[in-house]
Amino acid sequence: MSDKSRNIIILIVILAIICAFFVLKNVDENKKEIKITSGLVIEKNQSGKIHFITIETFGEDENELNKLSFEVLDEDLWSAIEKNKYYFLTYSIKESGSFVLEEIQENDTFGKIYEKILREEKEQIEEEEQVEEREKFTAIFPSTDRLDTSDLTLLDSVKVDIDNDNKEEIIELYTTAQRDKNGEMMWDDGQKWFLLVHDEDKEYILFDEYVQIGTLEFWVFTSKNDYHILTLQTGSAVLKLSDYTYDIERESFVKKDIFNPEFLNVIHGSTVR
Repeated sequence: MSDKSRNIIILIVILAIICAFFVLKNVDENKKEIKITSGLVIEKNQSGKIHFITIETFGEDENELNKLSFEVLDEDLWSAIEKNKYYFLTYSIKESGSFVLEEIQENDTFGKIYEKILREEKEQIEEEEQVEEREKFTAIFPSTDRLDTSDLTLLDSVKVDIDNDNKEEIIELYTTAQRDKNGEMMWDDGQKWFLLVHDEDKEYILFDEYVQIGTLEFWVFTSKNDYHILTLQTGSAVLKLSDYTYDIERESFVKKDIFNPEFLNVIHGSTVR
C-alpha cells in the first residue's frame, strides 16, 4: 500500500469517527440528518445577505480534488471562518441540492495529512517528468568498430567543425539501396539508412535503422553558437524529428527526439515539383 493511500485511509477513519459522533448527537436531539466532510477553505463569498464558503477536498478518486460550496446562514459562524484554514464541516442538503453549513471546527490533523499528500503528489509528478525528460535523451559514444561502407551508397556528405576543435568532421548519409547503371536510385519498399560522423580516428553512428517506405534527411545548423544535426525520418507509420548535439566533456553526441508520436498513420504528405 502506498503512503498516499495509507494517508487517505487515515482521513476516512477520522471522518467516520467524527461523523458517527455527530450522527448520534443529532439522533438524540431529533435534528435533521447531516453529512460531514473535511477540507481547505479556499473562498468566502457574499451575495446580498447570503454567505457562501468554498472548500477543496478529496473526491472519490484519491488522485482527484473536488470543490464544494456551502451556504452559511449563521453570520457569527460565517465571521469565524478563516480562509486558507482546514476544517471539519457538518452540513445538510436542501431539496434543491445545495449544501447548508451547520457546524464547523478547525482540523489541523486533516491539514497536515492533506498537505503531505499534495507535497508527495507534486514530488511524484516532478520525478515522473524528470524521468520522461531523461528518456528523450540518448548518449552516442564512438563506435568500437568502423562501419564497412563499401557496399553502401553515399547519398550526401558535408564537412563541419561540429566539436569546435578547429578541425572539420565529416558527416555522411548512406543507404543499402543501390544505383543502376544510369546512376538512378533503385529504391525498395524499405532499406537501411546510416548517418555517420567521422572525427579523425573516431566514428559516431548517429543513425542505423531500417526505414520502411520512407527516407532519412539531415540538416546541419548553428543555434546560439552550438552546432546541431537535425534528422527527419519519414515513412508510412513514422514521422520522427531528432536533434543531435556534441558533448565536449563526454566526447559523445546527445540525441533528443523532438517529435515522435506513437500509433502514427501518415495519410498524406505534400510534394513540391
